[in-house]
Amino acid sequence: MKEVLITLGVLLLVMFGFYWVNNRYATEKKEIKVVLDKEIFFKTPENMRSGTETEIILKAKSENLKVTSFSIDFSYDPGLIKIVNVEVNNKIFDKVASVKIEENLGKVIMEAKSGKNESSLTSGEVDLATIKIVGARKGGTMIYSSKRPEVGVFEGGKTVEGNFQMPNFKVNFL
Repeated sequence: MKEVLITLGVLLLVMFGFYWVNNRYATEKKEIKVVLDKEIFFKTPENMRSGTETEIILKAKSENLKVTSFSIDFSYDPGLIKIVNVEVNNKIFDKVASVKIEENLGKVIMEAKSGKNESSLTSGEVDLATIKIVGARKGGTMIYSSKRPEVGVFEGGKTVEGNFQMPNFKVNFL
């Protein structure tokens, strides 16, 4: 019994010494924010209630590029979210605008193209579409990209493929 207590005491002493040596000098914790330049994301209101129709906005963010077209697929849980309507921003994307909602599979497919002069388009954050959803019940779920978004951008006098990312998005209903 005496040997066990001595071993335990030595172990505790070593652990305390290790902790003291590693935390002797305070280090500054610097927060690093990762900001993606080319990103597709959802903007939602603060509190979304189940059973209430809510608008979320699908946005594209790019610093120096003008979005001229897009093709986006995303999936959701049809047991928790009901998509009522999807409207593509027809102020920008007036040439082609098609939306297909597959409720049974929980999938939305959107395609749009701008018929306007590229020099009249703006860069920065652009509203791509407005999506009206209703939460079936309280809880959280994910909206995730089915495939990589295809986004056309105006660069160097011509439209090229932009390398945009669309991270998964968490939705909570109260």
